[in-house]
Amino acid sequence: LKGTGFKRVDLNMTMNVTPVKKFNIDMRFNASIANRKRGTNSGSQLGAAPSIETVPGDPFELSTLKPGAGSAPWEAALDAVRGTKEANRNIRLRANFRVNYEVIKDLNISASLSADYSIARRNYFQPSYMDSEGRSQSVGETGINMMILTEEVLSWRKTLGEDHNFNLMAGFSYQYDQMEYNGGYAMNSPSDKIYYAPSMLPSLDQEEQGGTTNVVAMKYYESDMQEKGLMSYFARLEYNFREKYLVSVSFRRDGSSTFGENHRWGTFPSVAAGWSFSEEPFIKNNVGWLSFGKIRASWGRSGMHFDYPYLALGILSVGDPFQGEATLTPDFVSGLYNEDLSWENTDQYDIGLDLDFFNYRLGVVLDYYYRYTDDLLMQVPLSQPNTYQMQWRNAAAISNEGVELLVKYDIFQKDDLYWKISVNGAKNWNKFRKSYSGYDESGWIIGKPLNGVYAIPTEGWYNYQEEVPIVYNNSAGYKSYMGSIAGYVSDFFMPGDLKYVDVNGDGAAGYDDEIYIGSALPEVSGGLVSEFRWKNIDVSLSMAYQIGRHIVNSLPFGSLTGLKDPFIMDIQGTTFWEKPGDDPDYPSWRTDRTGSHFNSGAACYVEKVNWLKLKTLSIGYSLPKAWMKKLGMKELRVFASGENLLKWDNYSGLDPETVDITSGYDGGRNYPLARKLTLGLTLKF
Repeated sequence: LKGTGFKRVDLNMTMNVTPVKKFNIDMRFNASIANRKRGTNSGSQLGAAPSIETVPGDPFELSTLKPGAGSAPWEAALDAVRGTKEANRNIRLRANFRVNYEVIKDLNISASLSADYSIARRNYFQPSYMDSEGRSQSVGETGINMMILTEEVLSWRKTLGEDHNFNLMAGFSYQYDQMEYNGGYAMNSPSDKIYYAPSMLPSLDQEEQGGTTNVVAMKYYESDMQEKGLMSYFARLEYNFREKYLVSVSFRRDGSSTFGENHRWGTFPSVAAGWSFSEEPFIKNNVGWLSFGKIRASWGRSGMHFDYPYLALGILSVGDPFQGEATLTPDFVSGLYNEDLSWENTDQYDIGLDLDFFNYRLGVVLDYYYRYTDDLLMQVPLSQPNTYQMQWRNAAAISNEGVELLVKYDIFQKDDLYWKISVNGAKNWNKFRKSYSGYDESGWIIGKPLNGVYAIPTEGWYNYQEEVPIVYNNSAGYKSYMGSIAGYVSDFFMPGDLKYVDVNGDGAAGYDDEIYIGSALPEVSGGLVSEFRWKNIDVSLSMAYQIGRHIVNSLPFGSLTGLKDPFIMDIQGTTFWEKPGDDPDYPSWRTDRTGSHFNSGAACYVEKVNWLKLKTLSIGYSLPKAWMKKLGMKELRVFASGENLLKWDNYSGLDPETVDITSGYDGGRNYPLARKLTLGLTLKF
């Protein structure tokens, strides 16, 4: 894209002081300033994106049939880009202040105050020659987010008789969030050199439409401010006997302003236990190759409060003016208040095994978890007649579970030669457990995964017209060949079309015949990390992989359906049905066929994808310590690193890692992850 410059400056500061004995002060501060000439939400209207942004940058808006670089249309488009002016300025300030005082031995009290303040400003100007009415436009927007968190903690740690170890913590916290927005625009500046909106610009103008004169507003402004608070009380008690038997019990009581008056507070306990069986004499004295072994299990309940600050109170919006006065109108779609709206509660069970062998050279970590989320927020249709259509309620449940395995091995452990490799893999799955009605809702099927990929099954191709079933419609008084996905009588299946399975037996092939094909989640995912050091040379790399993802690459169908412009598809090597007996990639390609015959919803186009990526690679060299001592330095290291360097996959699309993990559908508009190369120098004094 043209003119999308980006600049950022970061400032970090940390200070830790102990002014008097037993009293400690810790302060951290971060400031970030970023400027961008053209943002992703650029446009003349609030929140809109202008078409000019796609010329000449977006391949979906280009075509080999259109004039290219150097042509008059190309240069006109670039002139329009140059004519628009935009500035995006972002400032973020984060600060944390914490004090800690040791009241007596083993007893500490601490208090902290954190703040996160960010402000984003956007100004956009569109010259008059880009508007059909000849009016310039100036847009200004400001968004402010602020978070303040205070936390007070009392902690006590005690060891009795060298065997019994206690750790007690109790505290209180309060978090306040505020989101603010101000934005507006003004039109019809007297000059295209005035990029902002002075106070004397006209408020109204007139324009002719259909033979009538209409008054048009030249200025517009809107603002919004939302806030919410979260108050918490918490405590935790930990006990272990000789680091062999471990027990932890915790308790939280949280209150959120986002919930209904009757259910603002939630209670969330948890308990965990562990047994370091390698410390038992019968293991320690007889199994020398086992360095460490531990079994652990836990259960805990947590709550999630949603992002809508006022959903439980009911939603009002500004309605149409009445006799020149503004009005308030309830949101009759889903704005009905609910005083019983409450926390989304999650119960999680974990069991794990930690093992280390051969003097901690080989390590294995195995975990299993099961998470059940109840009272999930969901829009529930209301019985009619009713003024409101739906109401937000705690009305659904889902489950997540998985197994995770980590294996790490120290290949070399010498002073001048070190090499450690760790490999991990995980299998995770979920299910829709219940709905408010007890039936399937909102595209979710009870007992099936949330991230399911559904498609219409097929049985090869129609080779002859006689193979297409006849459908009778007695009420309408006609018969016809089975229709295509579009459902038009005249748009029936012909030789060269996919032979869809009529799953529900209604005499038509449609989306009601979809079946579950697989999950958009991978069957197994994980990675590999390698850390190597030889003398002053260090090499580290990380790899990631996914196995068994179900993905639909729908990008080619946009080109095949109606010959859309532009044609974004590598057609080389692609086969189409031409004659009986063919087993091609796609149906017959004929200009008299409608787009419904090219359907990405067919089960045969669901791909089972595997991929492996070299995510990061870093190579560095540190000068010898003797040289550093002479230079008065602690470390001098030069390095080169890269991200997203290599990829291996069996996917027909661009990048399977960027495909939506919830749906598995790839429209081709997700740009692949950027490859990044870095040269760096590290100095420590």
